[in-house]
Amino acid sequence: MNRLADYSALQRKFPLLQIAVLIVLVLYVGQQDGDFSWNDLFVPMLLQASFLGIAAAGQTLVILVGGLDFSIAAYLVAGNLVVTHLVGNEHWNFAAAALLVTAICLAGGGFSGWICHKFQLEPLVITLAMSSIVVGALVGTNTGLLNGSGPGWLQTFTQNNSTTFGLPVPPIVAFWVLLAAVISVILLKTPLGRKLYISGAGPRAADLAGIRTRRVWTAAYAASALLAGLAGVLLAGYSTGGDTNIGNNYLFPGLAAVIVGGTMMGGRGDYLRTCLGALIVTALGFVISVLNLDSASQSIVFGVLILLVVALYGRERRLRDRV
Repeated sequence: MNRLADYSALQRKFPLLQIAVLIVLVLYVGQQDGDFSWNDLFVPMLLQASFLGIAAAGQTLVILVGGLDFSIAAYLVAGNLVVTHLVGNEHWNFAAAALLVTAICLAGGGFSGWICHKFQLEPLVITLAMSSIVVGALVGTNTGLLNGSGPGWLQTFTQNNSTTFGLPVPPIVAFWVLLAAVISVILLKTPLGRKLYISGAGPRAADLAGIRTRRVWTAAYAASALLAGLAGVLLAGYSTGGDTNIGNNYLFPGLAAVIVGGTMMGGRGDYLRTCLGALIVTALGFVISVLNLDSASQSIVFGVLILLVVALYGRERRLRDRV
């Protein structure tokens, strides 16, 4: 029992299991392809993980506060469609299009968090409803791939063969690293981050301590929508057009990245663990591609992975309570 307790304490501080899983997956992909080169293996993996990690950033905040956000896909679509259509077809200035995406995301996400907290409504239901409203308002009855593209600099920003200050690292990967640092500092070193953790760990205690948890929920959901919109804007440079279904590619994998990384509802975890989870989910996607599994099999694999991780951390919590 003491050994298990010691392992649990170590795992809470350092995600050793996740790191080991990631190493095994990367080694397997490289061995199957017979290629461990930086440009052919690691750059494509980091590029894909960066999109997923940015899309999952907001879900991390929402889960930490005790909620769940299923409208992320809609805001990702909003960022993608607004930029590709208004910049590519209507010749808007990119800054103006970005401001419109920001307004849509902050308004919709903030409203979801506010209404969930004020009326104690189920976040799953509210965010699914908001997702339908946002997508419906944006595209109406249009489906599939739409014409348009992001600005040229944004396409360069998100390509495999782009460099950052002469280094063979795509700019979006460097941006993801910077974003991870900023979010981590906010969560771990600022009053806002402490309020978010406290609100998730003990909502009643947070209220008694004078923390306005409704504001925390509103801010968390607004940030979640904004970060998802940012991922959609970046994907406008990576893809060849606006896609009304593009958000679905990041909703469930994004949730998997958060949970696999070790962030759980109730103020436990951090964004760096989500980044690690994004790398694991991306590497797992490469393994699935190597094995030529279909999308249904991929969904099954992700589901089993989430169940295993939840079971592991649930077991860890019971051990901690007994020791």
